[in-house]
Amino acid sequence: MKVKILVADDHALIRKGVIAILTNHDPEWEVFEAENGIQAILKTGEIKPDIILMDYMMPKLDGINASIAIRKDLPDAKIIMVSMDMSEEVIINMINAGVMGIVPKESPADELLTAIEEVNEGKYHMKGKIIELADQQTMDRNNKRKRPKTYQNNIFSAREKEILTYLVQGLSAQKIANKLSITKRTVETHKANIFKKSKSHSTASLIRYAITNKIIEI
Repeated sequence: MKVKILVADDHALIRKGVIAILTNHDPEWEVFEAENGIQAILKTGEIKPDIILMDYMMPKLDGINASIAIRKDLPDAKIIMVSMDMSEEVIINMINAGVMGIVPKESPADELLTAIEEVNEGKYHMKGKIIELADQQTMDRNNKRKRPKTYQNNIFSAREKEILTYLVQGLSAQKIANKLSITKRTVETHKANIFKKSKSHSTASLIRYAITNKIIEI
């Protein structure tokens, strides 16, 4: 059965190893790759994969926020999260991001293949404490009263939004300056204002803020 799979992982050896496992398992599986969260979002838009294997920790944009952004445009996207960190907080974040499968990174290849087959059939692939946490999260959501979301997408100037978009893409201040034909110092000033207005303390938290508040289109 022909299945399109996108493998998103920033470690080339792991990414290529997973691709080899998948193509050897079923020659009809068409496998694509992305090396960070931003690429995963762009590739998903291009190829519309049946399954997305998403690494939890990646540069530029982590797996959680990449999954949230993907499901914003493609609510039915079937995402399997692969991670070394199986702490309760991380698992809850994965579940809330809407992933259909969670696979510990140390798992054997057979479990990953099983997860792909099950998720492709529309089933959830979660084991042990992950299932318990998923059930609890579902109950919590059902018991909570829905609150309207408030977005703060009007606090930045047009130039700040422009620079914010480039920051999310991982461009340095100098590269942004070159693109906009302004000085690096001007970029740094705008960057400082962006961090101050968003109350962000790192690029990762800034990206989360921008996505949550729908300030940028990724």
